[in-house]
Amino acid sequence: MHFELEHPLPSRKSAESLRQQLINYLVRTNPPVGTRFLSDHQLARVANLSRPTVRRALDDLHREGWIERRQGHGTFVGPRVAMPGSIRPSNGERAVQQMVRIAVVIHLAGDLRHDWYSRSIIEGLDEAAEEMAVSLELLGDRQGDPKSISRRLMQTRPDVLALCAPPPTRALLIGEARRLDIPCIGTGMMLKLFETPTVHEDGQQGARLAVEHLLAAGHRRIGWISTAFVNPFIWNRKSGWEQALRSAGIELDERLCLWIDEDEPSKKNVDHLQRYLDREQPTALAFANFGAMTPLRTLIQRGKLSVPRHLSTVNLDQSPDVRDWLGVEPTTVCIPLREMGKELARMGRRIIEQQTIELATTLPCYLKEGESVRTIEKAN
Repeated sequence: MHFELEHPLPSRKSAESLRQQLINYLVRTNPPVGTRFLSDHQLARVANLSRPTVRRALDDLHREGWIERRQGHGTFVGPRVAMPGSIRPSNGERAVQQMVRIAVVIHLAGDLRHDWYSRSIIEGLDEAAEEMAVSLELLGDRQGDPKSISRRLMQTRPDVLALCAPPPTRALLIGEARRLDIPCIGTGMMLKLFETPTVHEDGQQGARLAVEHLLAAGHRRIGWISTAFVNPFIWNRKSGWEQALRSAGIELDERLCLWIDEDEPSKKNVDHLQRYLDREQPTALAFANFGAMTPLRTLIQRGKLSVPRHLSTVNLDQSPDVRDWLGVEPTTVCIPLREMGKELARMGRRIIEQQTIELATTLPCYLKEGESVRTIEKAN
C-alpha cells in the first residue's frame, strides 16, 4: 500500500488533517476490506509526524470503522471502506455526496408484522434512501442491554443511530451511542427530553381532527379514552380534544375522559369502560391510541355494543388490527409515519454534512374516513 500526502500537513491539528487525507486515499483507491494497512512507523515516516500524533489519527479511523487495529497482528482496511460515509475534504473543497449509513433501532425486531409503527417508518426511510444516499441497517435493542448495543455499534460503526419512538428505559442506548461519538436521531416526543433531534406527529392537531369530524356528524357528547402513559404525546393529544370542544362552544367535562391502565387485568379495564359508558352516555369516543381501544374490543366481542350503531368511534394510530375486531372500516387519524421516515433520512444527511438540524420537527396528521362514525340524524 503506497500512500503519499496530498499537501503538507499544518502545524496545528495535524492529526485531524492526516486522518482526512487517509480517508480520501481509502475512498480514492478503494482497497479490499481486510487488506493490510500502513503501520504507525510507516505513517510517521511518510507524514513526518511523531508516533503519538499518528496514533491519534489512526485511533479516529479505527473508531469510525475505516481501519481495524488487531493487537499483535497489525492494522487492516476496515468495513467502512466498502460503504463510506460523507467525505468533507479538509482543504475546503466541496464535499462529494457519499452513502450515509443509518442504523435503525427496532424495539420489536422479532415481531415486525405487528409493529406497524416501526415498519412504516422504515418504509419511509427506504423511499428516501436513493435521493438522500442512505443505507439502512436494522438493530434489535436486545431489551435495552447497553453492552450488546455497544458491541454491535463498535462492530458496524454507523454514521447515525435512529430510534423509533423509544420508551424512557431506552435512554441508555442514546448514552452508549454518544460515548462512541455516533449521533442519534429518532421519532417521538420523548427524545426531546434527551436533547436528541426528533421528528414526530402533531398529536394535538390529530386529536382536533378526530373531534371535529365527530362534531360535524352531529355529536356533542364526545368521550376521550387514553392509556395512562407517562409520556408527553398523551397529554399533547388530550389537549387537542379539549381545544376542539372549547372551539365548538362545548363546556369541558373531565368526567368524559377515561384513563386505561394497561398494567391492570383486562377484565378490570373492561368493567371500568362499561361503567363509564353507562354513567356518562357518550354518543362517540375518540381514542388517544391503539392500547386504549382494547377494552372496547372485548365489549364488541361479547355483543354488548356495535360500532357505529350504538357508538361512533375515531382512533388515533393506524393499527391494522382494529378493522378485524371492529367489524367495519375504522375512521382513523393517521400518524404520518412514512413522511417521518423520509425526514429521518434527511436529518441523517444533514448531520453528516454538518448542517444545522432542529431539535424537533413536527408533521401534521391526516384523517382517513371509514365507517365507524354515524351521524346523529341517521342514528335516530
